[in-house]
Amino acid sequence: MIKVTIVSNNPRVTDIVSENKTVRQVLEEHDVNYANAAVSMDGFTLQLGDLDKTLAQHGITEKTTISALANKDNAAQATIVGSSCVVKSTLTPEEIKQLKKLHPEALTMTDEDGEPVFAIDIDEETPGSINNVGACFGRATSADGKATITVVLDPAADNAVDLVYEKLGKALAYLDDMETQIAEVIPTLAEEEARVKAMIVKL
Repeated sequence: MIKVTIVSNNPRVTDIVSENKTVRQVLEEHDVNYANAAVSMDGFTLQLGDLDKTLAQHGITEKTTISALANKDNAAQATIVGSSCVVKSTLTPEEIKQLKKLHPEALTMTDEDGEPVFAIDIDEETPGSINNVGACFGRATSADGKATITVVLDPAADNAVDLVYEKLGKALAYLDDMETQIAEVIPTLAEEEARVKAMIVKL
């Protein structure tokens, strides 16, 4: 029997399953929608044909983590590259700067008492940082110009996916919620900046 941890867009679950179960069967038994998901096992990306191989055929003998996270529009991403994790925003650095000027409230999540819970910022003098109270994007951008944060991981860790989940899971969940809400504001930024600048008269 194999201890399987499933990380998906559903709540994280752990189950004990037969080594003769296929990856597809494990996902379907836990109602995981993997059709548009990037599926990986212990940090290694699985191809379509790999889904119909049993856990035993994948060489799993005791435990494994299967990740099947569907890419959502307006959602941040965390990509493990070597011994680093790159957190990619849906926002460009310029959009974050515009939000700070025009809608700073959009960059802070508050609880029902109005107390700050999580905030987004940018500091282009650093590689960025992220923890359970905020995400500060740094100097680097992705190939498509989005703001990023580079987090150094422990190279000796047995499972990078589990490490990132334990270290950044709560922060990534907050970031995902915030960027989904911010997406509604972004289309109005250019128009609002133009309107405000038109109010400024130079004599």
